[in-house]
Amino acid sequence: MPRFGPPDALARLCTGSAHADSVELKALLSTPAAQAAEALTGRPSPTWSERRTYLLDTEALDLLRAGVEIRLRRRARGRYDLAVSTHRAGTAHERDVPRGVRVELDVVPGAVWQDIEVRREVDPGEASHVIARAFDPRELLSTTQRAWALRGGNEPVDDGALKELTVLGPLVVHRVKVTAAAPGLRADLEHFRFPSGRTMVELSTHCGPHEVAATAAAFDRLFDDQQIAVADGYRTKTSLWREEFGA
Repeated sequence: MPRFGPPDALARLCTGSAHADSVELKALLSTPAAQAAEALTGRPSPTWSERRTYLLDTEALDLLRAGVEIRLRRRARGRYDLAVSTHRAGTAHERDVPRGVRVELDVVPGAVWQDIEVRREVDPGEASHVIARAFDPRELLSTTQRAWALRGGNEPVDDGALKELTVLGPLVVHRVKVTAAAPGLRADLEHFRFPSGRTMVELSTHCGPHEVAATAAAFDRLFDDQQIAVADGYRTKTSLWREEFGA
């Protein structure tokens, strides 16, 4: 059985989800990060890039409880972006979304959901001050992001919760680009380390909605050809954030 579902089911996913902007196929690995990186790149010591992601929420994780995740990410070359995202089970078309929203289908072994996200670049100086807790995190949110944070989740969030936002994290992410092991397929190997020291290793690839069946087949072959072991089940980073901070 293919890891990401039968080809006919993926073909129906394409047809029924043409409104999505992109699809991400991903799986957690039980193969250690260094071993997977060597196998996938063909290099004994590949270069890992580093990113850091901070969760903006209240101490009680009121937004995560409501199904909203606000992430401040430090990217390469000192750039920052801010994303407000919510998840929806399945692939039903979401009509009540703000202008400028990005809809991505997340396909993992045994599950599919939508990640509905409003993202924007933010000023590096302001982002640094927020991380240092010297600047109000609310000031980073655009009007659209603020509205989506309040009403985009499984239940509405009171505007007062945004006044209590604090910085949690960071989640340290080391990434290796994978191309050599799978001609025509671009993938990312990522090693995540949470503040508690808990780690997870994930391999992912992106494609357009109508390319998902072919991409899934190529992605499946990559695991087998390089003898990369997929972990049992899939845990979202959101669920691990909840565990990290006691929700």
